[in-house]
Amino acid sequence: MTYSGDVHVGGPAAVHELPHLIVSKMAVGPMDNNAYLLRCRDTGEQVLIDAAAEPRALLDLIGSDGIEAVITTHRHADHWQALGEVVAATGATTIAGRYDAEG
Repeated sequence: MTYSGDVHVGGPAAVHELPHLIVSKMAVGPMDNNAYLLRCRDTGEQVLIDAAAEPRALLDLIGSDGIEAVITTHRHADHWQALGEVVAATGATTIAGRYDAEG
């Protein structure tokens, strides 16, 4: 099946498998934000990009392997509403750009 990247809130993640990386894309929250889980095929390490909303759904996506970090692309509230809960549950490091880190 060809990867389309089409996702909707409440639906399953779209998974794109590359030789060294697995990208899982999920839509969450009332603003239909995208969250991405990146998994290295060689090490199994995972990072989450934008813990936007619905922490339970994101934690289910992450699974028992956990994550190394959550990367927040910018500090608009609709991109970090689940950040606290996801980090508390996983112990992940948080990463943000220089201009967004303070927020």
